[in-house]
Amino acid sequence: MLNLPPLLRCATFVWLWLLIEGIEAQPDLARWDMMVREFESQNWVLELESIEPGCVTAPLQPELRVQDWPARSPWAEALVAELDVLPEADHHADRALQRLLADGMRLFRLAEANGDRWRPEMELALAQAELPEEWALLPLVLTGWDQGYYGPGRRAGAWAMDLPTALSLGLQVRRGWDERHLPERMGPAMVARIAAASDRFPNSPLLQVLDVVRGPRSAERFDPDFLDADLLGWLHLLRVWLQVDRNFKRDRLTALWALRERQWTVVGCAPACDCSHFQALAELGVDVGMVRRENPWYTTDSIGWTSNRPGLRLPQSLANAVGDKAWSDWCNWAPKRGSLQLEHVHVVQPGEVLGTIARKHGVRISEIQDWNGLEGDLIQAGQSLVLRIPSPKPGATETPKRNVPAGAFRWHTVREGESFWSIATQYSGISMGQIMSANDLAPEALQPGMQIRIPLE
Repeated sequence: MLNLPPLLRCATFVWLWLLIEGIEAQPDLARWDMMVREFESQNWVLELESIEPGCVTAPLQPELRVQDWPARSPWAEALVAELDVLPEADHHADRALQRLLADGMRLFRLAEANGDRWRPEMELALAQAELPEEWALLPLVLTGWDQGYYGPGRRAGAWAMDLPTALSLGLQVRRGWDERHLPERMGPAMVARIAAASDRFPNSPLLQVLDVVRGPRSAERFDPDFLDADLLGWLHLLRVWLQVDRNFKRDRLTALWALRERQWTVVGCAPACDCSHFQALAELGVDVGMVRRENPWYTTDSIGWTSNRPGLRLPQSLANAVGDKAWSDWCNWAPKRGSLQLEHVHVVQPGEVLGTIARKHGVRISEIQDWNGLEGDLIQAGQSLVLRIPSPKPGATETPKRNVPAGAFRWHTVREGESFWSIATQYSGISMGQIMSANDLAPEALQPGMQIRIPLE
């Protein structure tokens, strides 16, 4: 290292220090509710609902499993026991349980439904490595098993993994490509990460969890009497989730995800064309936000194909409707000067971070930062952000238009000066009371920029 140029030597030292010391920056632990609620506006919810109406959005009453009560592993039992004695256990447990049971168990159902897509494969990988399968619950509490997550501290993927840890595990993270979003790469990486934490702290599942979430030094310095409020609340949410996942009846949606998978295909370009662009999809009438969410490993507008991802995942119906010539034009499309100068304003809401805003609008955090001259991940409520949205606006914040089951809804973005009454007048056959009931929101809480549900007739 002594022979390296000074700047490179300094950068290498910082990287090694972060790796050894552990990363204190947390994922969006305090904003978990908002992240999971946003799933409702994503295409996969309506697609599963079209296969089996009510499978995700129908209210659910908590019902204990009696006949098929699954046993927890000794590791999980020990973890629950350690979490039980943390400060303010009863208070935080009550709040966490209320959060999961509110609105007909909405957050519980959304997170579990998304986890059903990815969790079985992870549980199998853990079992093959002789590690407790309950580790697969961790992404539920970190990101709701959102593979496209990107948040503060440059954490990414369903496990909200920090950058130094990802690089140390051999994951590729470069401009335009991030394997923290790639399930088949993250699975083995997390098995190795969990195994290392288990070896470092063999007698304490709690310290193992802290090692995985925050790094080994954080686990070594752990003091239950000096926990910050966010981490304490999150640990108790984990404790409650370990219990409700085992205790409450629900139907797993693994089979529905398999049926959905048959409705998707991969569209790519000829080998001679090694790159394409998300922006060009908007000109074909494609919902760019939906495509980005389904292909989160591509992290810029420029898409560089790889051997294990040679194309974009798209709905089969969309691929057929667009046609071969349009896809050929897309492969050969190149951005023109000034073609990225379209914009609209997003007013930051309390609790929002750049990661949640980027997912909502189908853009990348780096695009928002570049477009607004922002250097960090933190923003303040009320700050107006001009987001770079490809032309025409892909409608990433709107519910895709398709056949929907009874009881479904569309999204309405509240404008300045609007009230529940004025919004109701914009939708034929929908009353103000129906809109208020669908959103469980007090009239005075309505704010510009907020998204609310409008029931369909």
